[in-house]
Amino acid sequence: MTEQDTPALRARRISAAVLQAAQRESTQAAIAAAMGVSESTISRLLSDHLDKFANVLAYAGLKVVDSSFRCVDARTFQAFEVLFEKAMRQTTPTRLIFEDAD
Repeated sequence: MTEQDTPALRARRISAAVLQAAQRESTQAAIAAAMGVSESTISRLLSDHLDKFANVLAYAGLKVVDSSFRCVDARTFQAFEVLFEKAMRQTTPTRLIFEDAD
């Protein structure tokens, strides 16, 4: 966690992500229908309780990400970064392993 990456900042990001997703991907009406509650219930949840719940998630060390994303631990991500950087530095096509070494 960086100095600027405080739980309060993460909570604001969580709130913003939830609100953006509720407005973008599916309407509050669709969410309400899927949950079996009224639109006004969803609206109240978002307006009255989202910030508190976002704080709970942030202080618990959790994040909210799009369901299409895949999360990996920091060590795995660093390994990907090293491999990607090495691959991008190559200026010639890599010889295939099964080619003869003549």
